[in-house]
Amino acid sequence: MSVCALVVVAVIGSPASAATDAGDRLVVRFKRDVAPDTRAATLRAARVSLLHGHAGMTALVATQDGVTVASALRGLRRARPVAWVERSLLAGAAYVPNDSGVASAAGPSAGWTTVQWELNGPFGIAAPQAWSQASRLGGSGGRGVKVAILDSGVAYSGRGSFTRSPDLSASRFARGYDFIDDDPYPNDEFGHGTFVASIIGATANNRFGTVGVAYRSKIMPVRVLDYEGKSDAYTIARGVRYAVNHDADVINMSLELFDSPPLPPTPRSVMTSRTVRSALRYARSKGVIVVSAAGNSFDLRVPGRKNDTLAINVGGTTEHGCIGSYSNHGPGLDVVAPGGGPDAALPGDPNCRPQEPSGRDISGVSFESDSPERFEMVAGFRGTSSAAPHVTGIVALVLASGVLGRDPSSREVERHIERTARDLGEPGRDRYYGYGLVDATAATQRIAR
Repeated sequence: MSVCALVVVAVIGSPASAATDAGDRLVVRFKRDVAPDTRAATLRAARVSLLHGHAGMTALVATQDGVTVASALRGLRRARPVAWVERSLLAGAAYVPNDSGVASAAGPSAGWTTVQWELNGPFGIAAPQAWSQASRLGGSGGRGVKVAILDSGVAYSGRGSFTRSPDLSASRFARGYDFIDDDPYPNDEFGHGTFVASIIGATANNRFGTVGVAYRSKIMPVRVLDYEGKSDAYTIARGVRYAVNHDADVINMSLELFDSPPLPPTPRSVMTSRTVRSALRYARSKGVIVVSAAGNSFDLRVPGRKNDTLAINVGGTTEHGCIGSYSNHGPGLDVVAPGGGPDAALPGDPNCRPQEPSGRDISGVSFESDSPERFEMVAGFRGTSSAAPHVTGIVALVLASGVLGRDPSSREVERHIERTARDLGEPGRDRYYGYGLVDATAATQRIAR
């Protein structure tokens, strides 16, 4: 799949350098054909300063001294050249660690089939048969598909204090970018992005760690989270556009948004941001599939409707086949995938047993945040952040296998993932499971045409 290059926002600096102070930042989208002089005059009148976006119709701005966010919002919403304006929501990694430390997931004799219940267990994604089917169709392990991982970076190379993950081959990486430090070296300083990359693409048959769902796909690291796993919606949108413009076939966003202070930091889906949605519309227009974590506050804040194809929104399920007690849900939820953790208390659902011990979490290879050169099996990750990359891996297998043809649209891919999902919960689509638990085997079966 190829994508035409179109730079919408010029790269002139990193807005995420002070992402944790983003409460006074706004994203302004101007109407089409508004002249640069008019845009500048509009911002001056609202008493806001331009931080980023000189060459585009979308601008990141900050309020000037003595100007409240509320007054700036009112002024910009009244301005005729402005299409819309919103606060730049804070962003973070969409996962729930089981504990504060790093533990070994299993003894040295345990194989991946013992550790990775989510690939081959009763409520896994049925990966082994899918691998065989994809190989017979010429798409072994997602070969030839480029997956952009928008996250905290990936341990993709040895540079300075950084070391490449031993479970990710150097030949598997495509050139990425660091939107935090604004340079072409998206090394991971947090560990989350490397863990997500492990779920998607950990090397198979190397006698180490785990196996990725799409273990031969190309990985493009796009760093949009800092060393604490924080950022903002504007930086995420820049990362999406970069991935699209650099020929990504599928984008994984194991991210969630939070309200800016003084509002409480409730985790929510990235789909709540108009800034991010604008970038996702661009991705859709270029045929790039986006997979997004639903978020981890177990509320009804996954916005959208049945025919919303901006992204495949993924909730998390447990080893018992229940929706996780953390997983957001609602009208915009498309499918679910293994995320680990405890069951939610859903009356009448036979798979939900919250009074019993929790099922296992998701395991993968990453590093300790204070020792980026030391890699090990990391246990205790649970959440929609772990669920989304399982779907991304299946999408890579589908694209590589050609079961939908040589160049399917993002809408065709999303509908295929939904159509082949395993129904859970109430019959048909429902607010907790969407269309159901993704099934890699069903998704990689050739369709009669």
